[in-house]
Amino acid sequence: MARRLGLGLLGFPALPLVAEVGRAAEAAGFESVWVAETRVTRDAVTTMTAMLLATRRLRVGSAAINAYTRGAALIAITWAAMEEAAPGRVILGIGPGSYLPLAQQGYSFDRPLSRLEEMVQAVRAVWTQHPPVTFQGRFVRLNGLQPEIVPGTPPPIYLCVTGPRALQLAGEVANGVVLNAFMPPAYVERARRLLDRAAGGRFAGEIAGALVVSLGDSAAEAAARVRPILATYLVHFPHLAKETGLDPDFLSTLRVTARTGGLEATFDMLPDRLVGRHALCGTASDCRDRLEDYRRAGLQLPILFPDPDGLPRVINELASA
Repeated sequence: MARRLGLGLLGFPALPLVAEVGRAAEAAGFESVWVAETRVTRDAVTTMTAMLLATRRLRVGSAAINAYTRGAALIAITWAAMEEAAPGRVILGIGPGSYLPLAQQGYSFDRPLSRLEEMVQAVRAVWTQHPPVTFQGRFVRLNGLQPEIVPGTPPPIYLCVTGPRALQLAGEVANGVVLNAFMPPAYVERARRLLDRAAGGRFAGEIAGALVVSLGDSAAEAAARVRPILATYLVHFPHLAKETGLDPDFLSTLRVTARTGGLEATFDMLPDRLVGRHALCGTASDCRDRLEDYRRAGLQLPILFPDPDGLPRVINELASA
C-alpha cells in the first residue's frame, strides 16, 4: 500500500474556514481529512460535507461518530447523500463514543460494542438490501424501511476503536480501523496482531491511527501545548488510558491528584519525555522521525490531529512526511 497521510480536525475550524482548509490540505498533499465528533462541538457531517464540496481528490471520513446519537437509517441516508456529492471519497468512521459527552446528552454508556456491531449491520442492510428493509436487533431496529436514496457504491466502514474486544470486532466486520490517539507504536503492533487474528489471517482493511501533533521550535515548547490534552485523556477516559501501556498505579495516582488538586496539578507528573512517547512533539524533523516509528509498527495511514493554533503549520510542514 502506498504511503498515505491524513489530517484530523478536532471540532475546528469554524465552518466558514472549512473549505479553505480542505483545499489547502489537498494542495499540500494530504490524501484524506478526518473529522472528530467526540465532544459536544461542531458535528462531523456539516464539516465533512463542506470539505467534500470544496475538494476534488481528498477522501473525507468521520473519526468518529458514535453508535448512540443517530439512528441507523439516518446514518445510512446521510452517508449516501455525501457519496452522491463525492463518489468514492466518503468514509463512515464510527465508534462506541465516550462516557462523558454521551452522559451530557442523556445516553448511558450501555453495551457499546453490541450497539456498534448492530449499527454496522443495519447501515449495510439499508445500503445493500432491496427495500423494504427490516432489521431486528436488540438495540437497533428497522421496520420495513423504504430509503429514497442509497449509494451507488456503499462507503467503506471504519471502526474507531481501542480495546481488544473492539479490535476483534473490527477485524471481523470493518473495512478499516482508526486507532485512538496517544497510543505508542507498541500498541499499533499489538492492534495489528489482534486484527489479523480476528480476520483469520491478515486483516485486509486499512489500519489508520490518530496521532496528536504539536510543532514547535523545541520538544519542550511543543509538549507544553499537548500536556493538558494528554492529562484530560488519561484522567477522564480510564478505559482508553489503560491501553497506553502506562503503569496502572501511575494512572491511579494521576486521577487521585486530579480529583484533589484539579487537572493542572497533574501536569508536573507528565514530563516532556512522557508526552513525547504518546504524541508527535517538536520540530518538523522530530515529528517526521517519530512518524516513521509508527509506520514501522504497522500504521498504514497516520492521521495528524494538530492543536487549533498549529493547523496551518502542520499543513505546510508535514504534508509530505
